[in-house]
Amino acid sequence: MNELIQINYENDKPVVNGRDLHEALQISTKYADWFRRMCEYGFIEGRDYKTCFSNLGSEIRGGQNKIDHLISIGMAKQLCMIQRTEIGRKFREYFIKIEEAWNSPEKVMERALQIAHQKVIESERRIFELKEENETLEIALNQSLQYYTVAKYNKEFQKKWDMKQCRKIGKEMVCYCRSHAIEIKKCKTNDERFGEVNSYPMIAWKAYFESRE
Repeated sequence: MNELIQINYENDKPVVNGRDLHEALQISTKYADWFRRMCEYGFIEGRDYKTCFSNLGSEIRGGQNKIDHLISIGMAKQLCMIQRTEIGRKFREYFIKIEEAWNSPEKVMERALQIAHQKVIESERRIFELKEENETLEIALNQSLQYYTVAKYNKEFQKKWDMKQCRKIGKEMVCYCRSHAIEIKKCKTNDERFGEVNSYPMIAWKAYFESRE
């Protein structure tokens, strides 16, 4: 089928450019006046056409954006019929063929497959995003559940506590964790003097120091 006028398939339904159709039908009236008069036949924006803008003339010559319209094939057929001209009849037949091709079982199936493919891509994208979110949460959770003895915390964060301070902080951490139902784990040491010592999660350490500020 030879193309008489460019059809835009970028939307969910094929449309034709209003100014292109106006020129193709060889309408002598100015486009804006012609289109306004055609709308008096009951065409509704949002259903039959959509307003847009097209650049007429090159930027070098100072081309300006002018109001244009994306017209449904159904509306385009009726506009051609309204003109009552031979060229209007020719274009109406062309739009009928476009409509028939668009609604053919093959094209309907093709669009359905495209929609399904797009949904699969969207689902995969969302799964990937959720996976990244879960990994971020898992990292944060693992970090928050890291356990430190008083000695390890003192060394890791360079607190420079002496033995007396370590004992005092250890007692306070025990009281804090018990009063807030935070699990305390036992940790074996290589020092026979201590045997097992208490180990506290990072969330408890952070909360403990915040409570002291």
